[in-house]
Amino acid sequence: MIRTALILVRKDLRLFMRDRTALFFLLVLPIGLGAVMGTAMGGGMMGGGTKARKVAIAVEDQDQTPTSEALVGALMDIDDLRVELLPDARRLVADGDRAGGLVIPSGYGEALVAGQPLPALVLYRDPARQIASQIMLFQLSPVLFQQAAKALGSGMMDRVTGLMGLPEPSRGAVTAELVGSYMRVENLMAGMEAEWQDSAPPVAEPAAGEAEGGRAAAEPDEAPLATLMDALPSMIGLEVEDLAPPRADGLPRSAGASHAFAAMAVMMLLFNLVAFAGTLLEERAEGTLDRLRLTAEAGRAVLLGKILVTMLLASIQLLELFSFGALAFQVPVMEHLPALAITSLTWALAASALGLLFATACRTRKQMEGLSTLVILVMSAVGGAWFPREITPEWMQTAGLATPVAWAMDAFHGVLWYGKGVLDTPELSGVYPSLLVLAAGATVMLTVAFRLYQRRFESA
Repeated sequence: MIRTALILVRKDLRLFMRDRTALFFLLVLPIGLGAVMGTAMGGGMMGGGTKARKVAIAVEDQDQTPTSEALVGALMDIDDLRVELLPDARRLVADGDRAGGLVIPSGYGEALVAGQPLPALVLYRDPARQIASQIMLFQLSPVLFQQAAKALGSGMMDRVTGLMGLPEPSRGAVTAELVGSYMRVENLMAGMEAEWQDSAPPVAEPAAGEAEGGRAAAEPDEAPLATLMDALPSMIGLEVEDLAPPRADGLPRSAGASHAFAAMAVMMLLFNLVAFAGTLLEERAEGTLDRLRLTAEAGRAVLLGKILVTMLLASIQLLELFSFGALAFQVPVMEHLPALAITSLTWALAASALGLLFATACRTRKQMEGLSTLVILVMSAVGGAWFPREITPEWMQTAGLATPVAWAMDAFHGVLWYGKGVLDTPELSGVYPSLLVLAAGATVMLTVAFRLYQRRFESA
């Protein structure tokens, strides 16, 4: 019995080794997807890190003084932020064009020079970009804290020079020198503290018997940390406003639910439509396509019929998906129904075109399944269907724009989260650029699919 089993094992292994698609799924696909996921999460090949794209923040300088310009210059020197001096920072954040916006109000420079309380800077944030919001706050804190310290120091030094009885014309120069000395000492102390932290011995892990007590001692520290994070904006002179798009019914929006249903609409539609388009290969293998070609004026009507059916199936799937999202997760479907319908139809056309391109380019159904699975999974990862593209490295975000998935995700997320329409409005831009890219891509893919069909199917 064992000998017979071993003979069958050898037989199955031989058959498996001849199946290139099965070998691909077993050996190549896991490594490829692991590399994509590892790179997207900030890892790097052979232990090398991959730096994520800098967080884009718009700075609106309403003060227009040398002091405010110096602040903008200091902000532009922050390594992890891409600071751009732009007007209407609030709209840029509400539109999704920037992760954050900082407004320097009028009178900021005058108050800083005079040592008076500084008017609060306003930081606009996009609640859908929580990681970017945290990065912005941490990166802005040292620069803004230094500015607040300058204002406090200037006021104190100005009062000191007054008490010393110095002449009024010379007080400004003396105050500036004293403040400069104060800031040099502060920087020196900060450098010494950082050096001490780097050289400090690591804290020993608690023993097994001390683990519970260690946890109990550590838990109270979490509350002060949260309190510190909440108080940090006011400490550095910031007023933070999260620009969550309003809903007509007054319910809060969920960026996570919007992204999840947009991702399902994009990725699952690709898998289903590509699988259905593969019936074209089955019909050719079974001889059904040859019989259809005998019908008068069939020709390209066969491929056109496939397009219409895939479009119908796509509409049914998207209707079911978004209806469920609206009922179970309060995704604002009815609120933006016209824009969502046009976006869905455009994406259905693009996905159908991609499916037919695979069906006409591949020779067998098994070949199409292996190739399409790899392409769809990679496009979904790079295009933002698995996780937001903002957390991926810069090169991956750029590469994602070469896939229809990225443009579809931008369109769906723009409608469901930001509340955009197809065309521009005074408050928000429209999603029509993404739709035009999808429509253009669908046109190209359909043109290639028709030519391949004519060459490989009609002439066979």
